[in-house]
Amino acid sequence: MASADRVATFSADDIPEDQRDEFIRDFYGRIQMRLDITPRADTPLKFSARTLILPEMNLTKGTVSPMVWERNSELMADGNDDIILSWNKGGYRFTMPGRGDFSTDPGTAAILPMDRRYSVASEDSQWTMALQFKRSLLTPLVKNLDDARPDSLGRALPAHRLLFDYLWSLLHIEEPETLAPLASRHITDLLAVSFGGMEAHTHPPGVRAARLAAIKQHIARNLTDPGLNAGQISRKFGISERYVRQLFAGESTSFSDYVNGERLAYVHSCLTDRRQLLRRIADIAFEVGFNEPSTFYRQFRLRYGMTPTEVRALTEKGDSG
Repeated sequence: MASADRVATFSADDIPEDQRDEFIRDFYGRIQMRLDITPRADTPLKFSARTLILPEMNLTKGTVSPMVWERNSELMADGNDDIILSWNKGGYRFTMPGRGDFSTDPGTAAILPMDRRYSVASEDSQWTMALQFKRSLLTPLVKNLDDARPDSLGRALPAHRLLFDYLWSLLHIEEPETLAPLASRHITDLLAVSFGGMEAHTHPPGVRAARLAAIKQHIARNLTDPGLNAGQISRKFGISERYVRQLFAGESTSFSDYVNGERLAYVHSCLTDRRQLLRRIADIAFEVGFNEPSTFYRQFRLRYGMTPTEVRALTEKGDSG
């Protein structure tokens, strides 16, 4: 995924100002996105985006000015029947001839099929994320796909949260290119669950991967919480403790070993941070739940091949050098 041919970046700031609006409308709008773009309230067009190119789908995160996006009859002549899921900070208001007017809450997905006419208005797109995927990915999995309401993927749906969090995490990590097909399959599973094509309790691989990614994010944010355990995770994510443990067993580790490893990594990062040289090692270890010093020192040395004191000494030596 991190290779140059799988990531495309675009910023209107790179275009001369007097040519910017025309370029965004013609090249990025009509040619790349196959949409007509119109600025709102006499606001100059601004657009920057990063697109991750995956098998059968593209995932984009960007920042845009308030604008209207329109898929019209002329552009529909391309025969593209992809589906776009689009989120933004302020939500959308949109119209689909023959279906009516719709709106989405901030941060909630809008379902935009490319084989239909529509007009979409955004007011606040300080961040926006869009997934464009081949319809053929879901037609074998989802009955009556065309009947889905454009605003039917609400944030209250657990599958929507899993899908959003998984997509967001993909845009913020660098992975080997060989994992791109796996990520695409995971996304397809999550889409099928979100559109009602399969049940989340069947634990398809994409749902398992998304849940594990979300749990790991929660652990990273809560390493200093003394109540961090499998029971807390199960309550937060609405799954059983047994399933939590199964998720980590699938990666040839255990929940407790993973948390312990992340806590050791946190201590190591503090010891190699020159801004924290005056902090006592025992205080740092205690902060993330290592209450028994001898156990902490033994585990740290086993993982890093050095004692915490030796790691800090190397940091101090580098600082003085």
